[in-house]
Amino acid sequence: MKKIKILLIEDEVMVRQGFRALLEREPFTRKVLEAGSGAEALTILFSEPDIEVVLLDIRLKDIHGTELARKIREHHPDIRIIAVTGLDGSELILNLLTTGIHGFVQKMNGFEEIQKAIRTVMDDGQYFPERVVEVIKQNADQWEGPPPVTLSEQELSLLRAIVSGSTAKEMADKLNLAMRTVETYRVRLMKKTNTLNTAGLIAYGFRNGIIQ
Repeated sequence: MKKIKILLIEDEVMVRQGFRALLEREPFTRKVLEAGSGAEALTILFSEPDIEVVLLDIRLKDIHGTELARKIREHHPDIRIIAVTGLDGSELILNLLTTGIHGFVQKMNGFEEIQKAIRTVMDDGQYFPERVVEVIKQNADQWEGPPPVTLSEQELSLLRAIVSGSTAKEMADKLNLAMRTVETYRVRLMKKTNTLNTAGLIAYGFRNGIIQ
């Protein structure tokens, strides 16, 4: 995994400093930037090039995390957003997913899961633990989309692998494809199903009876 620049958005100073200290020890870290508010985060994002991952605390004093995630996605679509929160409500998860975030981590699970989420998002494009996939399954009708399209066997196999939580390497092995080809097919599948991100793809599968 290449070294990356990370923006850490967290309004509690001690928590932010603790996360930064841990992140700076990771071999994948090139630089860690800090923001204590949504406004500060947006300023940094417009002034600092090459930020690749945002760790976003949802409970900020000046703006809700879902709104900030939408702003980041609108103006910086190439940045990968991992929501970090102590909350676990289904409505919150759904609202975050529909903004187009790339990962979801609960603070109570500790830094190891944040580390895993960063690596997985950089390698595979998304990180959604079982709890999040279950919320998507139960609320698949929340994702509006076009009528079902016909998927090829390869597309169906890829969709099933995504829902199962397979890594890019595991998907490549299962489908006998190169990892780069898997990512190309995943992007094409999202375009074909008119979905925004992996969460939308998973919901599409459940909503249309492709995945049980």
